[in-house]
Amino acid sequence: MILVLGGTSTTHQIVAELGNQPLIISVATDYGQREFSARYPGRVLHTRFSAESLAHFITGQDIARIIDTTHPHAREISAIARTVAAQQSIPYEDRIRPVAELAAQPGIITCQSAAEAATYLLGSPHQRILFTTGSNTIPHFAPLATRGYARVLPFEDSIAKCVAAGFERSRIIALQGPFSTDFNLALCREYRIDCLVTKNSGAGSGFDEKREACLELGIEMVVVG
Repeated sequence: MILVLGGTSTTHQIVAELGNQPLIISVATDYGQREFSARYPGRVLHTRFSAESLAHFITGQDIARIIDTTHPHAREISAIARTVAAQQSIPYEDRIRPVAELAAQPGIITCQSAAEAATYLLGSPHQRILFTTGSNTIPHFAPLATRGYARVLPFEDSIAKCVAAGFERSRIIALQGPFSTDFNLALCREYRIDCLVTKNSGAGSGFDEKREACLELGIEMVVVG
C-alpha cells in the first residue's frame, strides 16, 4: 500500500501515474476531503498526522512507501513523514512542487509569515488590498479588514472565518480557482486593487498568473513564504 500525502494539484498527477496500484490519499483540510473524495471515493483519509499517529497508520495499513505531494508550506507534515519513514525503513519520495525564486524582483515584497505580511501592510499606504492566502491566514489580516478584500473558497467555513476577522460580506470574494492571468487582471481592475497578497505556492498553484497580473498592472505583490 502507498500513502500519498496530498491536497494539491500535484496529488492528481501522482495518482494518475500510479494507476491501479493500491494507495491511500491523506488530506488535512475539509476542502481537500471534499475535492479528493469526489474524485477518488473510498481512497481518501481526512487527518492531520502526528509522528505517533503516522507510525501507527503505517504499521496498521502495511504502508510500503510514502509519496509527499503536500503544499510547499506544509513543512511540519513533510518533516514528520521524512523522519517516520526513515524510522520505519520505508521509502519517502518528495514530490512537492518547487516554489518560485523571488530574490530581488521589483514590485515584490517577501515575508516569512502572514503575521509579518500584516505588519508590513499596516505601515503601507495600500487601501485596496486583495488577500489570496486562504481563509486560515485571514485572522492575521483582521486589522486590515476595512482596507481590502478576501478572496477565499466558496465554502461556509471559509466565509465564516472572514466574517469573524471583521471583513464585511461585501469585501469577501468567494470563488474557486484556478484563475487565469486575464481573470486576475479583470478582478484587480474591477476592485481597483493596489496590492495583492499571496503565498509562494509554486507552479500550477495560480501564483504565476497572479504575478503576471500584478506586473501588468504595476501593483505591489506581497508574498508569504
